[in-house]
Amino acid sequence: MSSQIYRSWTVNPQLENVQIRLVGSLAAGSTSDIVFTLTPVSSATSIRLHAVSPSEFDFSQATVAIPLDKDPRSEGAVIIINRLNLVPLTPTEFRVNSVRLGRSGGQTRWDIITYAEEIPQDMSKAVRRDEKLGFTGGFRLPGNIIVDNKVLKSKFKDDSGMFPVKSQFQPQVDQDARAEFTLRFSQPVYASQYLEIRCVGEGGAVGYKLKPDNFVLQSAGSIPTSTIVGANGELRVQLKPGRPSTELAIAKDTPHTIFMWVQPTRGTNNWKFDTLAVNVITNTNDGRTSGFSPVERMTLTVQAQRSPPNALIEVTIKVGQGSAVVRELVVIAPPAFVFDDRAAGCGDMCMAGQPLGARRTAIIASPTSEPLTQLQFMIRVRTPMFSTNDPAPWFVEGRSQGAGTSTGWGEGNGFRVNQMAGRSVSYGGVANLRSVQMIFTFSLEVDWGSQIHVTPPHGVLLACSTEGALKRISLPGGRPDCVDDPLQLRLTVDLTAGVYAFGIAADMPPETPQDNTFDIAIKDRNGNVVDAAYQVPGKPIVDIGVTSPTLSWSRADAGQPSVITIGVTFVRDTISIKALLINFPERFIHDVQKPTDVQNLNRLFPVAAGQEWADTTFTDRIKIFLDDSDDITTIAADSYRFNFPVRVPCCQPSDLPKKNIWFLSLCRERDCTSPEHRSVVVSFPMAGFGINELAPDSLKVKTSFAEWRSCIGKNFITVLSLFCVVLTN
Repeated sequence: MSSQIYRSWTVNPQLENVQIRLVGSLAAGSTSDIVFTLTPVSSATSIRLHAVSPSEFDFSQATVAIPLDKDPRSEGAVIIINRLNLVPLTPTEFRVNSVRLGRSGGQTRWDIITYAEEIPQDMSKAVRRDEKLGFTGGFRLPGNIIVDNKVLKSKFKDDSGMFPVKSQFQPQVDQDARAEFTLRFSQPVYASQYLEIRCVGEGGAVGYKLKPDNFVLQSAGSIPTSTIVGANGELRVQLKPGRPSTELAIAKDTPHTIFMWVQPTRGTNNWKFDTLAVNVITNTNDGRTSGFSPVERMTLTVQAQRSPPNALIEVTIKVGQGSAVVRELVVIAPPAFVFDDRAAGCGDMCMAGQPLGARRTAIIASPTSEPLTQLQFMIRVRTPMFSTNDPAPWFVEGRSQGAGTSTGWGEGNGFRVNQMAGRSVSYGGVANLRSVQMIFTFSLEVDWGSQIHVTPPHGVLLACSTEGALKRISLPGGRPDCVDDPLQLRLTVDLTAGVYAFGIAADMPPETPQDNTFDIAIKDRNGNVVDAAYQVPGKPIVDIGVTSPTLSWSRADAGQPSVITIGVTFVRDTISIKALLINFPERFIHDVQKPTDVQNLNRLFPVAAGQEWADTTFTDRIKIFLDDSDDITTIAADSYRFNFPVRVPCCQPSDLPKKNIWFLSLCRERDCTSPEHRSVVVSFPMAGFGINELAPDSLKVKTSFAEWRSCIGKNFITVLSLFCVVLTN
């Protein structure tokens, strides 16, 4: 009956085979290239691309290759490209460079429209051809991983108490270190997904060796992980393994800190962080985090020919610098070592530096600013008074000039500070005793030294200037010049390598000093220490009523017999003594043939009953037993003397022992064998005599050894025997 025509809407053909992929950086917010591939249905000249999501795509700085032309109206998330020359059913590919990718990341959505001709100013008049609206088949934009902080710490860094020096140095190549990164992720990551970490070295090679042990990922708390090393050296960290995939593991835009152990290598390195869900990257930093600059691992050898205490010595330093460029070398000595800061300095190109905690430093610097290459040199340092059995190490640090950037460091075994050998001090430590003989012994390993300095414990007074106070024993030359306080002996002849002993007079304090030690130093004529011994233990002070013993001899001919008389005075009745022990100097031997050869010259002394009261079993000692028939044996206050025959060493004065010292010890038990025996109450040293030396009381000891023995044997003439006793007294 009737009809009407109404114009319908235009149906635009759909673009076919559309592909959109990223080339270059992947992370949200980064600048990258995008490659578009499509097959048009209709011919067209221009195309409009709109990145709908994620937001903040920006084509403002994007470019296209000639003959394509970027339309000036391109801005923000839209780009218009002219001169495209699309041919129906012909696949076409083009590339848009330098696109600022969208924010946050996620699946991309695009609107794509082609136009028959270049789009006129009035967009409503443009003739559309093909289109693809709301296209989500393109790439998924990974979120951005932002590295807020990164640090590489040596394995010593967090234990400054155990490693006070090494904790201050930078990490070394080829030595385990801990890498710490603080990361933020613009896309959330869920349980059972992966965090993948790579360290890329020069030329794309594997960089640092990454270690799965002790890996930690934490935010408000620690996040459970399972960590393995991949086939290409990457660290694959599964987040919250075994938990539901809907459970959040890493919240977006929240700082998370990674702690991981690595083994650094030389050269440049970059760090790449990715999160993956079913092999799809959900977050990345595109590997644009630059790495660290560990320093070279240097070697160090430290040697000293001699290391006496408190002495200025030369130390040989040898440094293997590896690939480090060193213009300034810092030498760090163990605690209490001090580098010479006098005008002469501590060596060539050397000057004392700033202390590093308890350690002193020295700086070896190039005078021409050129790199130091032959790092072997001598350095002067003053040793401490003593050191532990396990000597502390030395350190070196190589630096470049300017800001003093560290280029490497190393450590080397130190050396012990060796106290002077053979040092000892012997004296009868009787409370308040005056002018007791104190004898020092020591050994020198070098031909050097002309002064002897002694510092005693507080309360012990030493004297060498009064008559008879100094006993040279084996000191060379004539009588030394002497200063009493502090005690100094200035020798007339320099010492040579060997063993020495000397004696002085000393006054004892009323009780054992709190710091009961002696310091003994041998110095040269300029006052420099040649050798020394510090904190030499002193003797305990005991309250016993006995005074210093005396030593006399009948003759001092080499290789000949002599009668030794040893006396001691008890100033009050004394109990608890069971034996007197007399120890001879080396090479002196007794010549006792029968028990009566040992004489008790004061019958009031309570010797044991019978003829066995003198033990002469050993030729280098004689022991006198006290009567033990009662529970308590009392030695009455009086002076007592004993004599016995000995044979003087043969045949030159040099044959006498260097430690020409006799000892008289009072023992609590009969089993004592030496002055150091546990049962010795107090032991008195006495300087021995030299060849042909007259005894102080020589006028009283005139009888020869043969006359003395003859006197003992002739009991049938009582008067004669009494006369002999008088003579021997």
